[in-house]
Amino acid sequence: MEGLTKQDRDRLKLFKKYGYDIPKARGFILRKAGLDKGSILEIGTGRGHMAIALAKKGFRVVSIDLDNDAQKAAGSNLKALGLDKLVTLKIMDAGVLKFKDSSFENAISVNFLHHAKAPVKCLKEMARVSGNKLVIADFNRKGERIAEKIHGMEGHTHPRSRLSPGSIAALLRKLGMNVIKHNDSCQYVLIATKGETK
Repeated sequence: MEGLTKQDRDRLKLFKKYGYDIPKARGFILRKAGLDKGSILEIGTGRGHMAIALAKKGFRVVSIDLDNDAQKAAGSNLKALGLDKLVTLKIMDAGVLKFKDSSFENAISVNFLHHAKAPVKCLKEMARVSGNKLVIADFNRKGERIAEKIHGMEGHTHPRSRLSPGSIAALLRKLGMNVIKHNDSCQYVLIATKGETK
């Protein structure tokens, strides 16, 4: 957590207090994803926690988000940690990705889909630009309760996902991907690989 803004350090501690250890959860995602050293597109930068985890492993990442304030915070965190040269931040709509088909070896999205206004459209776009592997992680019921509690303490609401992990997996299979699901304490992780339908 060293190098992060005080606001982000405090928020990470608060999430951990209520049972969601964000750095540990990002580590779980990376272990299960088994990403090679290919190009990575991250959908939903947020405050940069996944981008930081990827950059610490030496990955070069393009990370998109529509929230300019979140992107600025992520940029500050990356710079403070000396990781800003590994991550390119872009303001972009996940439902209309401005990249060619299979532009990236891998695409990853963590705790983004429950915010998406058109999650199916976003998933199709993520699969389109990913040449090999697509990693989707989002809150399970326990994670949703923790996020709702903390957002409530901050004076606002937090959305729940409109798609179940099963419906996401079914859509990705229809798009020609093999999907494996992993469960963590506060999240599920779907690893979808192209050209390996079963």
